[in-house]
Amino acid sequence: MDNKALQDALNKALNMEEKGCKLYQAASKNCKNDITKKTFDFLAKSEVFHIESIKKFCDSLKEKGEFPVIEFGNIPPKGKQELTIFLKSISDLKDKVMRSDDDKKACEFALEFENSGYKYYESMLKEAKDENLVKLLKFLLEEEGKHYEGIMKLHTYLTDSENWFMYEEGSFPQG
Repeated sequence: MDNKALQDALNKALNMEEKGCKLYQAASKNCKNDITKKTFDFLAKSEVFHIESIKKFCDSLKEKGEFPVIEFGNIPPKGKQELTIFLKSISDLKDKVMRSDDDKKACEFALEFENSGYKYYESMLKEAKDENLVKLLKFLLEEEGKHYEGIMKLHTYLTDSENWFMYEEGSFPQG
């Protein structure tokens, strides 16, 4: 992939992450369930870190014709933080289950969005030759995977909370 094609691909990735940030900010504002709000707020903040990382690559490619070295082990807390809302005690969550079709639809749209981002980064990785670009794409793939998993847990929580609680508590009916 030449520099022009690579710049175009990175610009598309940047646009995708910016769209995700706006989507998650809007979803956070419109969600009925507090846990859903917090999840989408976290996702919006994660997208900001992805945007910053991609911009560094784009800027360096334009200015120097090469990629910067970004140490993903030193990611600031807002980018490294896991989706931890599901680690809260189950008793705290049971009182907060509020079913909302809008929240479920937002989760379903977010799942599709994260999946398409994952596929896009996967296709870019197949063509990537630069070691620093490979690191960025692997990082973004890992992030998209974590986001997908967190959103899937949230969707299950909203659509089948009884089984979600049973699974998370590790207790299964015996008969």
